[in-house]
Amino acid sequence: MADYKKIVSLFREKNKGISWMFSKETPCDLGTTDTKGIFGVKKNNSSYGIDWGSFELYADELGFYPTCENFKNMPIGIYNVIFKKIFWDSIGGDKIKNQGIANILVENRGIGLANVFEALKKLGYIRPYPTTTDLATSISISFKLTDDDINFINQLDAQGKSSLLFDEITKNNSRKSKIYWISKMYVLKTSEKIALGVGVLFVGYLVYKIIKR
Repeated sequence: MADYKKIVSLFREKNKGISWMFSKETPCDLGTTDTKGIFGVKKNNSSYGIDWGSFELYADELGFYPTCENFKNMPIGIYNVIFKKIFWDSIGGDKIKNQGIANILVENRGIGLANVFEALKKLGYIRPYPTTTDLATSISISFKLTDDDINFINQLDAQGKSSLLFDEITKNNSRKSKIYWISKMYVLKTSEKIALGVGVLFVGYLVYKIIKR
């Protein structure tokens, strides 16, 4: 099964910026961001990708104080737990078999899941319509992966099709992140990994021969 500990450090980058429009305003001074005329100059309210409201919400539960120092510098121990609760658990990471798929789902969490559902649809999955009539619950479900979604994703992995799903999810990404390249290795078939390894060895051999001249 996938493990959040294998990916969490890649997401922990000190990027203070604007999160959701309706997120709770932070009492901390994180500077401002010029949205280039869209919303004007806005006060930053997120740190390491975590908004102040979420940070404050989990403070008592996780046994730390919601101070500006903890928020601005985000100790690893605090960040790791919040990352799992907010990002990893929203895509059901502990239930997903392929690490590479879980990684890329975290990167496409929230609104980005619309792209994931479109990729699943192309591979034959039609998401069951939620039975609930509650609008808030329906919206919440649309931003998370259900057991039905995860079961289909794991079926694709059992069929050796994780690479197809991975490519569908990421095909429109013009800029490939380091998360993309690390995750890509997890979805390659054994034959592809062997071919890649042989290619790397061959290139290394050529470089060695050139240097030895």
